[in-house]
Amino acid sequence: MATANTLERIFSVDYKSKIQPILSACKWGERLENLCRPRGVTIDNSTRDIYVADYWNNCVKVIDNNGQIMFKFGDEEGEGKMNSPVGLAIYRDRILISQRSHCILNYQVNGEFISRIGKRGKGDLEFYYPRGLTFDESNGEVYICDTYNNRIQILSKELTYKTQFGQDNIKYPRDIKLTKEFIYNLDQSNPCFHLYNYNLTLHKSIISRGDGLQLNNPRFFCIDNSNNILVTDCCYSSSSGSISIFNSQFDLIHKISMVDPTGITVVNRGRISAVCDLSTHRFNIF
Repeated sequence: MATANTLERIFSVDYKSKIQPILSACKWGERLENLCRPRGVTIDNSTRDIYVADYWNNCVKVIDNNGQIMFKFGDEEGEGKMNSPVGLAIYRDRILISQRSHCILNYQVNGEFISRIGKRGKGDLEFYYPRGLTFDESNGEVYICDTYNNRIQILSKELTYKTQFGQDNIKYPRDIKLTKEFIYNLDQSNPCFHLYNYNLTLHKSIISRGDGLQLNNPRFFCIDNSNNILVTDCCYSSSSGSISIFNSQFDLIHKISMVDPTGITVVNRGRISAVCDLSTHRFNIF
């Protein structure tokens, strides 16, 4: 098992040397130390702890750099009830969690429930299977992939409705990330990336089939400190799943074979990636 010091020493290794994970932790099951069909993953940049959406166990589990699960959270009943969590995003001491029951849960990073946002529907602050979400670090606003409503909703720092966009271009948005220049949206239906300006106009779309990105069933993505884009391509137990890594011009740098990768986040200054594997119920660090 790799130690935190080991991870720090090798963070700058080129992506092309990454073939097998340097750490692979957890397995199937309901016990604290196990995972069951994990989905989204994110990192608390202040503590370096990693948060994993444990889909079938209906909770979020918090993992340290050594791959050890420290604690889990998710209410079993009431407003904070967790029902198949999918996407995760952290801003300061808060974590937002999208889930299958068409709402967003607002928790403290220590696992204390704060509030529940939204319900099933097509209106403002209503959702239909939300997936990826992210914070604008500059102002605390939240961007949410309202997947089956084919749009992105933006909430204020106070989690009130602000606006929405994408209905003319997006179908089944899966994940979203922000850089200084653009809003990146990963669209699953015809696998592609949409890049939006911050005035919410479409800058360009990069189509994946044919000579483009060549993705099949993308799930989540992250952007490292050099604006490289890492995408999980989940193929449900076929042999062609992968983590595809592109530069900022969307040229393919490298692929790491993996059956069913789902959530992905950047760890340790942008060169080590934490990835969840749907079929093996494991959490990996590359």
